[in-house]
Amino acid sequence: MRAGGRRWLGLCVLVLLALSGCMFRDLKRNLAEKAEYAVLRGTVRTEHPTDLPILVVIYSGERGKEQLVDYFVLAGPGPYFFLVPGGTYHLAAFEDVNRDFAYKPGVDPSALLRKGESITAEGGTTIDDLDIEIREAGRERIPFAFSSTETVDSGEPSLSDFHLGEVVRLDDPRFSDENARRGLWQPAFFVRQVGAGVYFLEPYDPQKIPVLFIHGALGYPGNFATLISRLDRNRFQPWLAYYPTAMGLESVATWLDRWMQYLYVQYRYPRLAVVAHSMGRLVARAFVNRVIVANDGRAAGMRLFFTMSTPWDGHAAAQSGVDRAPVVAPSWYDMAPGSPFVRALLDTALPPTLGHDLLFSYAGSSRRMREANDGTVTIASQLEPRVQSHARAVRGYNETHTSILDSVEVAALLNRELAATSGE
Repeated sequence: MRAGGRRWLGLCVLVLLALSGCMFRDLKRNLAEKAEYAVLRGTVRTEHPTDLPILVVIYSGERGKEQLVDYFVLAGPGPYFFLVPGGTYHLAAFEDVNRDFAYKPGVDPSALLRKGESITAEGGTTIDDLDIEIREAGRERIPFAFSSTETVDSGEPSLSDFHLGEVVRLDDPRFSDENARRGLWQPAFFVRQVGAGVYFLEPYDPQKIPVLFIHGALGYPGNFATLISRLDRNRFQPWLAYYPTAMGLESVATWLDRWMQYLYVQYRYPRLAVVAHSMGRLVARAFVNRVIVANDGRAAGMRLFFTMSTPWDGHAAAQSGVDRAPVVAPSWYDMAPGSPFVRALLDTALPPTLGHDLLFSYAGSSRRMREANDGTVTIASQLEPRVQSHARAVRGYNETHTSILDSVEVAALLNRELAATSGE
């Protein structure tokens, strides 16, 4: 059973029929956990040009007893964020001169936020403008040793807890219908026990171009099994995004950007293609928007967007969930037609070097939708006019919302488009 299709429609039906309260209780409990966390956000700047990666660290504890809580890897000067339990923290940043994800006092230019001032954050709040400037001769020493190879023992999810570059099989038991459902109803459990991140199917090979696959609502990487099985693996390497689909879509894109910055700094891959299905394409576009705005060199290597059966104009099922469900998943707000997320998604222009192939499906029919549809998403939403005007190519397939993922024609097209852009 494919993600983002029958299961998304099933979600609508379940919501409308007032699904058994246990799932909503799970969702409410998991969302309540998030309310205990604070978001800390800022920007790292340098007074000098640099192409070095920058690491931001957040730590707690008294002087002489500092303990790392989390770290953020930037491909260059730019925005960062942390999601941490309410508490008191310090922040610092350094340029990683040796590109080894380790801080070397006296070698790596560094700076403390507000000269070491502590920041107290209450759960459920957001603190912005925590900007740090690293000066060329800056040597505000970070008061503890740091290396990304050390385990973060804060008891809370940190960058080291996400699965970034872990080599797996596509039939890994973590990639399952059951865990996909947990991603909707138990997002906190999913992050801690299932494992969000970007997985590899083989060790990184600098001779092969990464292709990032992003699943849709209630999905998982195995949904792309057919496309991956027909991918030219001599030239391309599949990377698999995996995330809980209860999360707000802008939040998912923000986390995905964080994960991909880490992988970019680690491997310096020169090219990247993105393939996404259904709701995953909305996540993908928001992620790409962040890459474009960051202006840290990554956007120049992006050559292909390949999207399938995407509800660009939102989905009525999400609005039904917002209106009628006892507990609302944040992603439903973003997926609702006319939501602020949907309205702003296309405001950032794609660079001319980044081609967008828009694929839509038109087979199948749902009686619950009055307009023509593919069994799950209306054709009108798939062919939102602004998206069409920005796309390099628009192609329709006599497939349902889910069967398009098994189309031999689609797989052949993907290989042709990847080959055409790989040599640029």
